[in-house]
Amino acid sequence: MQDTTKNTGEAQMRPRARLVKLIGDELISDEPVALVELVKNAYDADASVVNVVFEGADPDSLDRIIVEDDGFGMCLDDILNKWLEPGTISKRGKEMTPKGRILQGAKGIGRFASARLAERLILESKMLDHPGVVIIIDWGVFDDDKYLEEVIVEWEEADPTSLPHGTRITLEGLRKNWNAKDFTLLHSRLGSLISPFNDVVDFDIHIAIPGNFTGHVTPPEIIMSPRYRLEGCLTDDGMFTGQIEIEGKDVHFCHDLRIRDKNTSVLCGPFMVEIRAWDRDTESLKPLADRFGQSVTKLRSTLNEYCGVGIYRDGFRVHPYGQKGEDWLNLDLRSRQNPSKNLANNQIVASIRIGRDRNPNVIDRSTREGLVINDEFKDLQQWFEHILNVLEGHRYKAKPRSNDVRADAAFFDGLDLKDEVQAAQKSLGPDHPVAKLMVQADKRVRDRAERIQEHLNRLLTLSGLGQMVDLVMHEIGAPLGKINRRIEIFENKLLPFVSGMPGSCHGSESKWFRDQVPSNIRDIKEWCEQINLLRDRLDTQTPAKRGKATAFDVREEIANTLDLFSMLIDRQKIVVKCDIPTEPFMVKMSRASLGQVMSNLVDNALYWLTKHHGKGSGGLLQIDLDPLPSGFKIIVADNGPGISEEDKERIFDSYYTTKPAGMGLGLYVARLAMDSYGKLLCSDNCDQPGACFEAIFERSIGR
Repeated sequence: MQDTTKNTGEAQMRPRARLVKLIGDELISDEPVALVELVKNAYDADASVVNVVFEGADPDSLDRIIVEDDGFGMCLDDILNKWLEPGTISKRGKEMTPKGRILQGAKGIGRFASARLAERLILESKMLDHPGVVIIIDWGVFDDDKYLEEVIVEWEEADPTSLPHGTRITLEGLRKNWNAKDFTLLHSRLGSLISPFNDVVDFDIHIAIPGNFTGHVTPPEIIMSPRYRLEGCLTDDGMFTGQIEIEGKDVHFCHDLRIRDKNTSVLCGPFMVEIRAWDRDTESLKPLADRFGQSVTKLRSTLNEYCGVGIYRDGFRVHPYGQKGEDWLNLDLRSRQNPSKNLANNQIVASIRIGRDRNPNVIDRSTREGLVINDEFKDLQQWFEHILNVLEGHRYKAKPRSNDVRADAAFFDGLDLKDEVQAAQKSLGPDHPVAKLMVQADKRVRDRAERIQEHLNRLLTLSGLGQMVDLVMHEIGAPLGKINRRIEIFENKLLPFVSGMPGSCHGSESKWFRDQVPSNIRDIKEWCEQINLLRDRLDTQTPAKRGKATAFDVREEIANTLDLFSMLIDRQKIVVKCDIPTEPFMVKMSRASLGQVMSNLVDNALYWLTKHHGKGSGGLLQIDLDPLPSGFKIIVADNGPGISEEDKERIFDSYYTTKPAGMGLGLYVARLAMDSYGKLLCSDNCDQPGACFEAIFERSIGR
């Protein structure tokens, strides 16, 4: 046999010097992030203060940036064998600094931040009882074709000026011209870097910018003065304990509040949370603007810079969560779905506190690039949304109306009394009783206009949905008929063939035909029948038929509603008890109206039964039909969590909901559907311990 072996040998990878700059550009997204990384290095060095100083005679073209800390510093051996070793393992396996701080950087890549910022680095460092060290790196030489091993770094032992211990990094030949927007972004990044939970103590950040800002980095005053505030913690078993403040005084305490379905696992692990929220309309922000001596526009601009939901791992923010424009929870989309209740991303400044020990499966991609999008991360998102919903419910109760009135809505122009109010104040004086009455009247009119506008917008949306239902009901018939005809053809052709297959036909394909074809055809026919039933069920809800009075048996409509929800009922293993007459109970009314009432009540009961008992863990739904002298009454009750007294006052209000993703329209629409026939009540007169609703039909029902 001919030997085909060729020459063999060994080789080494020889990285080019430009790899250093490439790493800095790829791992560090922008210049403010690069400076944040240097500040975090100071924290890891057990510094108590770090100064970030911009120097230069021309503010528009700065000469250098200095980052100086009073940490434990580095000796010559640290510089040569650790700092100059990219990807060093010196921190690997370590979790704590000598002071007991949890290390923020352990990958040995933070130093590349300086390559992103400037052409030249001068690093001065001093440890107690060690000579000082100075090294100079010209990052420009890393741009040419040299190999990394060929780059020479100058060093010398010398005590840094006015630095008893710590590290001073001087960056010269800045790679970009910093402007006011960059400084604002840097200040907001540094101001939100440290957790608001006081995890980080004895560590201050100072910044000095020529002609711009000098001093201790702290969030602006408005960030510390929210109108609504929630803080608390989620436990391993999914219970939330905390408190909610409205304007700093109306305090509501939550103790072991279940905010998701019973037995729902906390995959992400326990965490603490703080949410600060504001209403951004002029009327709400004006008192804050007056208090801080700023304009409403300036306050909104500040909120825009600091708004968002940050994640803090062991005291420091995980980039990019909480960064301006980073709506990683899709809060804006959620707010658009229910603007009256749900908070948008630019209305909140929130902090989620996690830790490596408490949340081991919420994994860092790196300390600079966010978290791995796994099941635990998605679970964290869902839990936070449910906690946010708790605050939103209390906010809605305190301010149950929309502040977003369309300025171009000509229909409402006649309801604006602003000119009349100004004229009265100018003519009579602002303190005149008539002028004050005009102000109060204007406020009442605007409040009503906002509510009407909100209703109009929702009705327009529902009208569009109704037209879509009409279109779908019309168009779905043709393809559904074709599917049924094709199934008949397959049934007529395949079933005789399968049943006539001789027993001598063996093999996996023959067995599959015998076992699967008949059952699959039956399943497909049943599914098509379910679609037909659903189509018939929805057909009465189309605009053309919704208000039409027809004669029907109430018992059939109750049965149809239960059929509509049969899959959910079976999946949850809910027991349904019905107490209804054995004889037909005929009425003449809009069948769609009764169906709408029943559907909303049953859907509401199924949601809360699942939440209270846990997914697939049962529950009891009771439906009673009782004849009345002039009509009938339907009772829908359950053994779920029930309804609190304070919620009973608002449960039929439009857009009020305690469901995290709810629209707040179900019970409101059900009550509207009842207006022509009687009344819908939240009752205590039931055998079940949960929610109880009575739908009393006493007029216009043909009896």
